[in-house]
Amino acid sequence: MKKYIIPVLALLAVGCTKDFETFNTNPYGATDEQLSRIPQGGNELVALQKLVVPQQENSYQMCFDLPATPYAGYASQPKFQADYPVYNPRTGWTDYVFDDTYTKHLYPAYFALKSYSKGDMSKYYFAWGTVLRVAITHWLTDSYGPLPYSKMEAGKTQTPYDKQSDLYKYMAEDLKTAINTLKAVDASDRQYADFDLVYKGDMTKWVKYANSLLLRMAIRMSDVDETNAKAYAQFALTNGVITENADNAMLETKDNAAFKVAVSWGDSRAGADIVAYMNTFSDPRREAYFTEVTGLAQKYIGLRSGAPAITIDPAKFSAPKLTKESPMVWITASEVAFIKAEMALKGWTFVGDTAENLYKKGIELSFAQHNVAIGNYLNNTNTRGAYSDPRQSAYNNPTFSSAITVKWDNSASNEVKLSKIITQKWIAMYPYNSHEAWAEWRRTGYPNLMAPVENRSNGVITSVNQVNGKDTGGMRRLPFSSKETTNNPTNRNAAVGYLGGVDNGATDLWWVKK
Repeated sequence: MKKYIIPVLALLAVGCTKDFETFNTNPYGATDEQLSRIPQGGNELVALQKLVVPQQENSYQMCFDLPATPYAGYASQPKFQADYPVYNPRTGWTDYVFDDTYTKHLYPAYFALKSYSKGDMSKYYFAWGTVLRVAITHWLTDSYGPLPYSKMEAGKTQTPYDKQSDLYKYMAEDLKTAINTLKAVDASDRQYADFDLVYKGDMTKWVKYANSLLLRMAIRMSDVDETNAKAYAQFALTNGVITENADNAMLETKDNAAFKVAVSWGDSRAGADIVAYMNTFSDPRREAYFTEVTGLAQKYIGLRSGAPAITIDPAKFSAPKLTKESPMVWITASEVAFIKAEMALKGWTFVGDTAENLYKKGIELSFAQHNVAIGNYLNNTNTRGAYSDPRQSAYNNPTFSSAITVKWDNSASNEVKLSKIITQKWIAMYPYNSHEAWAEWRRTGYPNLMAPVENRSNGVITSVNQVNGKDTGGMRRLPFSSKETTNNPTNRNAAVGYLGGVDNGATDLWWVKK
């Protein structure tokens, strides 16, 4: 009976008033014909959308802001400097990313959709739900490595893990199948508009998003499985990716989680790295990115990771410049252009343009996205040198430097060009795509980031350092959930074997080129 109640309410929500009197009189007496007109799985699709970048504030803080933003150089947490920033996260916190997202929210919603559709990917709501499953799993696997995926079943708790190399292929193939289904949806079909927090039921735009997600996955695996990466990239580009800001994937909200965590709670501040780079480049986007501080000549000040929490007054550092109603960004035309730029740099001619043109396009799209005039930014040749903390000299880093500049140089090596592409992509993805930024930093070694003020890993994690201009060390992954040790020990132990290293933060994931 309860399964009937939700869809009936959903029908009323989408504005169908023709049979209002009948439904209002007896909501439990809907006929099969009436039920057949109800958009199936709408509530579950809403739930999944809210997990791509977690919309609920506690989930966002525990899954994105705390674990990923300090490692991406995007943010640091004034009240929690003794945890993730110093490579010493609490076990319960590293568990949460998996336990809350994966087991409590992702799979109950996904399996409901699978039940409604009987697993038929030709049902486009299930195809859409599959795209969302992949989007969520993508940042989860890039946090942990191997995950249960191909053998997941409803109600089953002891599930085998997939090797990450296999998992990427499973996700990519699922995306391809889903894309082919969504392509066939009539453009006038907007029955899910009220359940779509991103594109208002426009499946043509969801196709672009899914292809862009596939392109993102292709570049991630490109250094270790180029053959499949090229095939997935070609499929994505052929079927159409996001190329204009009008198609950017952004979840609409009236209660922005990042705003709540950073501004309302004061639990997060802009990272010293992202602010320092943008100050070095005199980046005009700073006004759109960060709040200003008072009392100093410098308007934008970031907080260095691992600075002792007892000395920190959050009000003295810039926060992300957000409001309660700021949309939560998933993927943009700018990021897609940078991905294509790297592919062009690799010699993948099917991209259809040069690395230089696509690099510049990525920057231009980012400026346009934020309604900021680009000026002479593309010709900037400034380099970031030693870090001087404007608040406390104890947090200076006199040995830090980075040779990365904005201006493109065709005579430079491909490695130098790659450093520019990744650094500008990193700036453009701030602040929501911290998992993506952390993953790309691990994969490429760019941009050059500072080590935390302290390292409390007891020798497990090597602090960030540069070797031949690329970053090494730092936090490479999250340990598997400790609950899996009790609830799923055999499969968890097999997953550790798939890692090829110890189940700690020092072991690289599959897609890091050895």
